[in-house]
Amino acid sequence: MSIAILLFSLFYQFLGKDETTTAVDTYTFCEVLGAEEANKQLRRHWDTWVTEEIIQELAEVAHVTSLRLPVGDWSFNSYGPFAGCTDGSLDYIDKLLGWADKYNLSVLLDVHTMKGSQNGFDNSGQARRVEWTSKFSKWPEGDTSTFLHWPIREANWMGTFDRASMTYPAVDMDNINHALTVVSNLVERFKDSPAVLGLEPINEPWEFTVRNQYIF
Repeated sequence: MSIAILLFSLFYQFLGKDETTTAVDTYTFCEVLGAEEANKQLRRHWDTWVTEEIIQELAEVAHVTSLRLPVGDWSFNSYGPFAGCTDGSLDYIDKLLGWADKYNLSVLLDVHTMKGSQNGFDNSGQARRVEWTSKFSKWPEGDTSTFLHWPIREANWMGTFDRASMTYPAVDMDNINHALTVVSNLVERFKDSPAVLGLEPINEPWEFTVRNQYIF
């Protein structure tokens, strides 16, 4: 079974559902299923997604020497629907770092998500600005629901984005302080881990972030 199938199988259960019962990212996955059920499914996924056997094979058969591990900001400073939903995620990070050390692999820790979304995509944890519609359905219009996202996405990590000016008129210090807390907590937890190669403090912030005057 391919890695892609393993990943997307978490979301197969939402096919054919509407905007109130469909998950398109981790945020809505936790919202729609609720913390208890979502956490149960995530733990089942984590148990099989990466195992010690896979790490051993990467090191000894594929001769891989370094890994990049995407981690969620919610693991280090939980908030919103992630509370309870993503419980236990740190335990799996600890496991992977232990296996990496055992098989002489280094690991780059990559903070892949951030509160408010740093790029508007679902891979930031929350796809920002999603409009539900039947206009683009392959079936007769009105019979099924789909959503429009890519052309209208926005990222509110730095503040509320103004699409008219393509800037952030005001900074969101709560989100920025959240980001700083995430990085601080991550560093404190893994500073002595022999497998850690380094830290990527934020993954793929979108191009409009650099236009904002509030850069830290």
